[in-house]
Amino acid sequence: MFKWIAGHKTMAILVVLAFVAGWYFFGRKPTVVYDEYVPTRSSISDTLELSGKVRAERSASLKFLAGGLVTYLGPKTGDTVKKWQILASVDTRQLQKSMEQKLNLYSIQRGTFEQTADDNNNSVPAGDLANTLKRLLEKNQYQLDNTVKDVEYQDLYLKLSKLVSPLDGVLVQSPITTANVQVSAADAWIVVDPTSLYLSADLDETDLKKVSVGQKVNITLDAYPDLKIVSNITYIAYSPKETTTGTTYEVKISLSQEQTPLRMGLNGTAGVVMTEKDNVLTLPSSAITNVAGKPTVLVKNGSKYTEKSIQTGIEYGGTVEILGGINEGEHVYSKK
Repeated sequence: MFKWIAGHKTMAILVVLAFVAGWYFFGRKPTVVYDEYVPTRSSISDTLELSGKVRAERSASLKFLAGGLVTYLGPKTGDTVKKWQILASVDTRQLQKSMEQKLNLYSIQRGTFEQTADDNNNSVPAGDLANTLKRLLEKNQYQLDNTVKDVEYQDLYLKLSKLVSPLDGVLVQSPITTANVQVSAADAWIVVDPTSLYLSADLDETDLKKVSVGQKVNITLDAYPDLKIVSNITYIAYSPKETTTGTTYEVKISLSQEQTPLRMGLNGTAGVVMTEKDNVLTLPSSAITNVAGKPTVLVKNGSKYTEKSIQTGIEYGGTVEILGGINEGEHVYSKK
């Protein structure tokens, strides 16, 4: 008898516990948490985003005509260079010897030419012999001209034994770090004018009608996300580039020379300003939801939250322009 009562009491307790657990997990309504926002006045713009890379308008790649042993090495990579400054020179001893040899050959050929002319002066026969003599004189003239060209070429080689910077700038690449090293004709010294840096971006042909020279651009560089650069478009290419994504045109955007961190090859984003508005009412985009295709916010009436339709304008960077539906200082909410 007591065992029967005890068993039923245990069963009843289990039923009650199951009911309480079911109510706790399934019957209790979850607490909804809301974020609160207040519309504020700020500037906002509608932009066309382009990816770009920092390049230089003025640069030079310098190479020796035939390579050689570098006997003089001037500035090193990273050094500032002046226009007409010698960067490096190769051993000219072999060139000098070759020049002397060419000059000797020229002297011999010049003497042969003059002797041939003297031997036949005022005694040019008629007929076939005259033609033969004419061809002989022409042949000597051609050989003389060739020796002159050889001397000129050799003189040019001597002049090209020195690499001279054609502009003021920075030596960004040098193939060697010390003299007395052999270099080839493929080794290059690269000089860049840092005052000529610009952002090169690709503009899709479908957006070509939206941009123009002089248009305002907001630039952000990947390496310096906190550095904000305001510039403008200086050039739009006339000839297109064929890419894997379609036809694009290069857009050049000037960069302020006061921005010291700039380096060639930096990646960045150019926001070409389509429309810009100042002192307009704005809200974060996270405060707005779309209900039946209409922008909507939540407002609080007493203890209840109700939906309210609003009118919006341009959106940029997570900020939305408010054209109507709510007023400045009015509180709106969104579910977390």
